[in-house]
Amino acid sequence: MTSQTDQYPSNGTFLRLLIPLWAVCIAVVLMASPLSAYAAESSVIEQPDSLVAYVKQQMQQPQADTLTPTRSLLAKNELTGEFNDAYFAVNKLNAGLPKLDPPPNLETPLATLDFFNSASLKSDFALASYALNLNSIEDDLQVSHASDLAQKLDYLLSEQGLYVFDELPDRSDGLIEPALGGSNPIQGIARRSIKLGSINYKNRSVPLYLERVRVEGEAPVWVFSSQTVANIEALYSIQKPAGFERYLPEVLTAKVLGISVWEILVLIVFMFTTMGLGFALSKGVAKLSDWYVTHAKKRGNTEELSLHSKGITDFFYKITVPLTVTISLSLMFALVSGSLPKVEAIGTSTRPIIWICLIISGLWLGIRGINFFANRYQDYQIDALDEEQFSIQRERMTYVSIFRRIFIFVMVMGGLWISLAEFTDLEGLGTTLLTSAGIAGVVIGIAAQPTLGNIIAGFQVAVTQPVRIGDTIMVDDIWCEVEDLRYTYAVLKTWDDRRLIVPMKYFVTEVLENWSHTNTQQSSAIYLYVDYGADIDAISDKFFELVRAHELYNVEVEPDFRVIDATKDGITLRGKVSSDGPLNAWNLECDIRQQMLAYLNQQHHMHLPTDRITLTPRPLRHGSDNR
Repeated sequence: MTSQTDQYPSNGTFLRLLIPLWAVCIAVVLMASPLSAYAAESSVIEQPDSLVAYVKQQMQQPQADTLTPTRSLLAKNELTGEFNDAYFAVNKLNAGLPKLDPPPNLETPLATLDFFNSASLKSDFALASYALNLNSIEDDLQVSHASDLAQKLDYLLSEQGLYVFDELPDRSDGLIEPALGGSNPIQGIARRSIKLGSINYKNRSVPLYLERVRVEGEAPVWVFSSQTVANIEALYSIQKPAGFERYLPEVLTAKVLGISVWEILVLIVFMFTTMGLGFALSKGVAKLSDWYVTHAKKRGNTEELSLHSKGITDFFYKITVPLTVTISLSLMFALVSGSLPKVEAIGTSTRPIIWICLIISGLWLGIRGINFFANRYQDYQIDALDEEQFSIQRERMTYVSIFRRIFIFVMVMGGLWISLAEFTDLEGLGTTLLTSAGIAGVVIGIAAQPTLGNIIAGFQVAVTQPVRIGDTIMVDDIWCEVEDLRYTYAVLKTWDDRRLIVPMKYFVTEVLENWSHTNTQQSSAIYLYVDYGADIDAISDKFFELVRAHELYNVEVEPDFRVIDATKDGITLRGKVSSDGPLNAWNLECDIRQQMLAYLNQQHHMHLPTDRITLTPRPLRHGSDNR
């Protein structure tokens, strides 16, 4: 029976786990790319006894170029140049390998993959190599390298899940039997090349193919293509397990979702390390900028510096975090892609996830950057909307508001497209979309019509500008000011500080009353009602006197005062006043009306509109009492 203390790991156990983990981190960052298998054969390298010795050995090795690892072994591909739809004609096939009797079964794509897999499961990689087109290697070198290439290819196919037996036809012509109601575009077509899949190599994807070749006088056979064989070494250099894994505890080499535990831990440590350094650097720069602003304020120019310091503060607030995350994810993507110098790729299966995170952080950074520069432009160029350049400034603000959102929309769509480019198994997506376009297109079109219509209307508003930010308009007899223009709607501010949300289509389909579209000058009418006995000339003189004395009066437009109607009940007077903007015109109208009513009440109260009742005497009857 174990004791209670044996049920929990001791401190020594934790140390045995932590020390290898940190050693792994150091090894990943410092170790150089190992030499290729071909270079290794020319100089024997002893296996180190410990992880530390392994790291030292890797640091001392010269860096090998794995982009074209078989460059010293390349030979002609032996294609005859003859074209045939059913196969590739070659002069010879694997002439350096000894003949087998009986020959391997390579008549169909499925038979070739099954033969290669069966031989690999028996660790007979010399036999498995007969399924490879080794014509790209010199004949006298094929025997010495065939087994190694077959073993590495088996590892790649197993790790990437490319033993796709269910997807390969068992026909010599590679033809897929047409299924009832099937929509596969290659059904019923003979093929001489079949793609098994793709494997990520740094910043691109490398396809793996089976091809049908024929030597004159012999039957055609299916083999792994010559180019696929030439790429094995480069792909294996990226996808292979790290050499130091054999020194790690078993718990660190265990796999979670196909990824080794030590790879996950290294990625986490790498991410937090890079982000920590980025945040520390950004904090230092922010402190330096605060110091600069503080000392600059002491020297004067407070008003100008206030806007400048606001821009600096806003810049670090908007840019620091997304920039740090983007740089960190970029380094992580380079790590998993094998793009960092002298560092082997790790966690390559996490590349699509990190790529998507990188695109999202890049969009985050781009959106923050666009918003920052748009806000800076508004602060410097569009500070006040009631000055002489009112119209030009409102036009600029409209452009900034709408095109900022257009740029962000285009950026998001571009980011979505770029993120999909990382996934190489989407060849059938286009066909599927085309097949379902008839129904799905109609459904999506009907469902998205209101949204798309408003987005297109937003483009029209941006170009034609029936309304601009800051315009005063009437919507359903409600006085409003255009506060913001967005993708699909506009935000209108009413006189009582309410907000109206109006679709963008309204501004291009409905009759709109815009009080400040061409000229901000606005005229307003004041109606007064008096009796027939009122002194019209005196009232008119008083009106002109009050208008010309008011501070909101527009001296470029003369006021007007007229009698516009006369009825049995009285006279209707109309005075016209003008100011430099709709709001000022309304305030001027209210002030003059109030002052004129006070004047009429004081000086002409006897001639204000009243209801007249005329009394006529009635004659007395005879005999009535005259009392």
